[in-house]
Amino acid sequence: MEIYKKGLKYCFFHGQDEIGLIDCPIDGSHQVLPKKLKQHLKKCNKIKRINEIKQNPFFQEKINNELEVKEKQKIITIQKEQPELFQKLIDYIPIAFEKAINQYTQYLQKLNIDTDNIKDYILDVQGDKNQVEISHKEKDLIQVELLCNLMRQYNLIDSDNIYVEYGAGKGRFSHQVAETLKQFSNHYACHVLIEREPRKQKYDKYQRKNPYYIRCRLDITDFNLHKLKEQIGFIKPFVGICKHMCGGATDLTLTSLLSQQQPIRGLAIATCCHHLCTLDTYKNPQFLQQIGFNENEAELMFQCSSWYVSGAINKFIADPVESQK
Repeated sequence: MEIYKKGLKYCFFHGQDEIGLIDCPIDGSHQVLPKKLKQHLKKCNKIKRINEIKQNPFFQEKINNELEVKEKQKIITIQKEQPELFQKLIDYIPIAFEKAINQYTQYLQKLNIDTDNIKDYILDVQGDKNQVEISHKEKDLIQVELLCNLMRQYNLIDSDNIYVEYGAGKGRFSHQVAETLKQFSNHYACHVLIEREPRKQKYDKYQRKNPYYIRCRLDITDFNLHKLKEQIGFIKPFVGICKHMCGGATDLTLTSLLSQQQPIRGLAIATCCHHLCTLDTYKNPQFLQQIGFNENEAELMFQCSSWYVSGAINKFIADPVESQK
């Protein structure tokens, strides 16, 4: 490749407009010369990766989402374009919140769970007190340890389970579950880790002795959990685990697990990025209708859901007038 070309102001990589490069139609993350496009399409690495994915024994296209997943969510600048609707939404949110709290309270009462101070619990009023700044690595470790402690409380750490970690990343959560199990059992559990991106420094290396520690590089949308029995030769109750499941990925996870004929023993899901939820994946539209939101308003609610985590709730409670400014 000729990096520097006489007469051009920039090198090959920084002067793409001058050279006349175009985006690859298969993978827009790289560019190619128009005259070499036909040749490039025959050997593009993206095509090779797509073919590899389709050969994966767990692959079944769009099995967990019959509708097409939206690649980019439409951002609605409601505050500028529709100020009246914006104000209506702001006014209605407290009413919808009360309705949601009432439904949640009734649900907890059926399970004989204490509902005192349920609002403070949901709002996490005390959550930002006495916080100490720690590194992302330390925070990640604390999170997975707390999740595993909760799983132990609900008897979800057992070698008779099959653990399916969706959006596994480096596999820190599965590794912690496996290490927790070693504290009171000499038997291995089956772990299936689903991740669509290539990851380095994976925790899988610490579980090499476990013959049923399986990693699949797939999108959750295309992951067919029904085929697991064909691969391992047995089936046990499933436990779905995942941490930092962005937006609709949580809904795809629920679809994958709840479509199984085998029993689901439990779920341990730490969600995030609720503003990335989409109507085509959302699992409980009836709930939004019950608290008074139609489809258009529901899309707005998805985007507005990130407002709450933009600042400390205690500041709003202490001085609501100043916070509203």
